[in-house]
Amino acid sequence: MTRDAQLVRAAILVILGLGLAAPTAVQAQSFEPINTRAAGMGGAFVAAADDASAVYWNPGALASGALFSFLVDRTSSKALGDSPPDSVGGTRSGTLVALSTPPFGLSYYRLRSSWVSPSLADPAVSVTQTLITHNTGVTFVQSLGDGIAIGATARFVRGIAGSTLAAAGSLEDRLDEAGDLIGEASNKFDADAGISAVFGTLRAGLSVRNLVAPSFETAGSATELKLERQGRAGIALSSPLGFMIALDMDLNSVRGPIGQVRDFAVGTEAHFLPRAYGRAGLRLNTLGDEPGGHAPTYSLGGSFAPLSWLWIDGEATLGAETGRRGWGVAGRVGF
Repeated sequence: MTRDAQLVRAAILVILGLGLAAPTAVQAQSFEPINTRAAGMGGAFVAAADDASAVYWNPGALASGALFSFLVDRTSSKALGDSPPDSVGGTRSGTLVALSTPPFGLSYYRLRSSWVSPSLADPAVSVTQTLITHNTGVTFVQSLGDGIAIGATARFVRGIAGSTLAAAGSLEDRLDEAGDLIGEASNKFDADAGISAVFGTLRAGLSVRNLVAPSFETAGSATELKLERQGRAGIALSSPLGFMIALDMDLNSVRGPIGQVRDFAVGTEAHFLPRAYGRAGLRLNTLGDEPGGHAPTYSLGGSFAPLSWLWIDGEATLGAETGRRGWGVAGRVGF
C-alpha cells in the first residue's frame, strides 16, 4: 500500500469513527438541507458539493470546487406529527453566507430549530424547546493525492437555548410561540471534517459535523440542548449529457423534529439550458418505526443565471407532513 493510500485510509477511518461515536442528546439540530441547491436534490449533496456551501456539507469538497464562490442562502422547513396531530412537531430555518477560494473558506450561518412534544410527566402539558446557533467558521482543505482531499471547518458557536411548558393546544400555536422564548446564551467551539474523492465523472464524499458536540443549557431549567455528532456518506455520478445523480446516507441516527432520523436521499441535477438547471430529489427516514414513520418527501428546484457569473436558486420540498416540508432561495456568484 502506497503512502498516499495509507493517508486516505487513515483519514476515512478517523472521520468515520467520529461519525459513529455520536452521543445521545435531549434534542439536536439534524443534518437536513440548509442549502437551497442541496435541498432541491433531496439533501443528496455530500459528494456533489462544488460551491461555497461545501464549508457546511463537506469541507474536503472545496478542493474540487469553483475557483471563487460566494453564496447567500435561506431555507425553512416544518414537520407536523399525525398521531395525534397536536402532540409533536418541529420547525427549522437556516441562513448561510459563505465565501470560498480553495484551499480556504469563510462562513457564517444561523440555524434555528424548535420542537414541541408532550411532557413525560403530564401528557396534557407540552414542552416547547428552541435552539438558535450562530456559527462563524474558517475552512481549510489539503490534498492527499490525485483527486482526493480532506478538509475541516473550525467554528465559533454562540448558542441560545430556551425551554418552556404550556397547556397542550394547537401545535401550530406552540411552534409560533417558540419564537418568543427567552433563551440562555453561551459560547462554544465546534468543528466539522470531510473527505472528498473525484475520479473522472465519479465523486465520493464522507462528512462528519459537530465533532465536539457542544451542549447549551436552557434558561430556567436543567435541560441541555446538544449539537449531536453526525456522519454522512455520499456518491455522485455525472453524465456527459449534462446531468448528475447523487445518493446520500446518514451513518448514525440523530434527534429530528418527530423522533429519531437517519436519512437516505437521492437527487439529480440537469443542465438542460446554457443558463438553467433543474433539480429533483427524494428523502426518507430509514427508521420507519419512529413516530413520524419513513416520512418520504420529494423536492423540486432549479437555477437561472441572469449573468454568466450569477445564479439564482429556488426549491420546494413537499410530501409527508412528518417529513420536514419547506422551501429555499439563494443567490450564488461563481467563477
